[in-house]
Amino acid sequence: MRRCLENRWFLLLLRVVLGGLFLYAGITKIGNPQAFADSIATFKILPAHFISIIALGLPPLEVLLGFMLIVGWKARTASLGITALAIVFGVILGQAIARGLSVDCGCFGSGEPSAVKTWLSLGRAGLLFLAGAWLYFSKTLKSFESAK
Repeated sequence: MRRCLENRWFLLLLRVVLGGLFLYAGITKIGNPQAFADSIATFKILPAHFISIIALGLPPLEVLLGFMLIVGWKARTASLGITALAIVFGVILGQAIARGLSVDCGCFGSGEPSAVKTWLSLGRAGLLFLAGAWLYFSKTLKSFESAK
């Protein structure tokens, strides 16, 4: 199983899919920063002036990391950034669940908050974490980058 997961074609597919998700998520949010700011506000953890900064700053970062991962430029750095973001997303979603909040994470556009969406978003954050961490620690990706 590990041999399959270390296969360079599998890692390429994982890079493209994970990078594509972040690219799509960032582009979606760039198009409507106010809706993303409203989604961030539902978590009730940040002052209003920080919400605006995050709503404007996070989407370009997601686009950059997604693009880097897709094209393979500094792929380990990009996978580390995606892993870190997935951890932050997971912690924020976990605290919302612990506080009994139903939120819309705003990951792929805005929608109606619900408890089910919150749990699904937490699961998605876990999968993003696993994929990003797998890419970061992959020996094949390390050797690919050192060969450049």
